[in-house]
Amino acid sequence: ATKPTLGYWKIRGLASGIRYQLAYSNVPYDEEVYEQGDGPEFSRAAWYDVKHDQGLTYPNLPYLRDGSFSLTESGAIQRYCAKKWCPTLLCDDDMETYGKAEMAWGVVLDIKGFVATQCYVGDGDKKKLADAAIPRFGLIAKELSENKFMIGDRICCADFAFVELVEVMDFISDGEIFKVYPSLKAYRDRVFELPRLKECLEDEKRLAFNNKVAKIGNM
Repeated sequence: ATKPTLGYWKIRGLASGIRYQLAYSNVPYDEEVYEQGDGPEFSRAAWYDVKHDQGLTYPNLPYLRDGSFSLTESGAIQRYCAKKWCPTLLCDDDMETYGKAEMAWGVVLDIKGFVATQCYVGDGDKKKLADAAIPRFGLIAKELSENKFMIGDRICCADFAFVELVEVMDFISDGEIFKVYPSLKAYRDRVFELPRLKECLEDEKRLAFNNKVAKIGNM
């Protein structure tokens, strides 16, 4: 069987959570990488020039190709990969666990949307963004002071997206988030102790969090 292919910008961004999950699931894959041009233009031509030639229903980055099937949207990609290669991550063996896993996904997306947007459209003041973002982690931090992972003792798709968001916040806040919420530090360490994830994180650290045009996390 051919390996799946993950297409994305040459950054961590929305792909890190997918890469962590594929590493955890022990799925080898290829990558197609698109690099944004340098300033002041910050050209997206590397992707835009080929965007509509990829056979994607809703062309976007990241995308996943698996044989003759392709899909976009990072959440859909993570769930598809879970369903195919590591079904326990869907937590759908009973309704309550499934509901919690889906709820966790929504909570992560809300916070991630706020933080990522401010990295691109804000004024580039890391301290100001940290002060605005840190309180948004309070409820999850409380849950994680009592649970190993977001929904309890077992890991779900949302954990791979959330642990990268914690990484982003550690960077933005210069470690302050771990002083405010020690449970997030313990959680981060716990996730990266899982098989193959430490090596995956080392690979991610070679990349910037955000694209070159961002005000924060662009190098």
